[in-house]
Amino acid sequence: MANNETKIEKKDKRPGRIKRFFSWIGRKFKEVKSEWKKISWASPKSTFKSFALVLVIVICFAVVIGLVDYLLREGVGGINVLFNKFVPDLIEVAPDTIE
Repeated sequence: MANNETKIEKKDKRPGRIKRFFSWIGRKFKEVKSEWKKISWASPKSTFKSFALVLVIVICFAVVIGLVDYLLREGVGGINVLFNKFVPDLIEVAPDTIE
């Protein structure tokens, strides 16, 4: 008879756990709702101004980085032109000296 009573007690504890779990979830949603009301949102006008400022800064940086890239690429290209102008003469002379 004692085994039957413990089984019944275990069954009775289950709904209590479920009820506590859902009440905990409900409290968490209420806390989130109350915190959500405390948020001070920026006005659309100030949001647009901030967005425009960020967009301008990003475009300026892109232009600067593009110019630096172009100048470095042309600089390396100029070095290659000078190197190819003088080095082929040296390469042609080198095999003759080996023989």
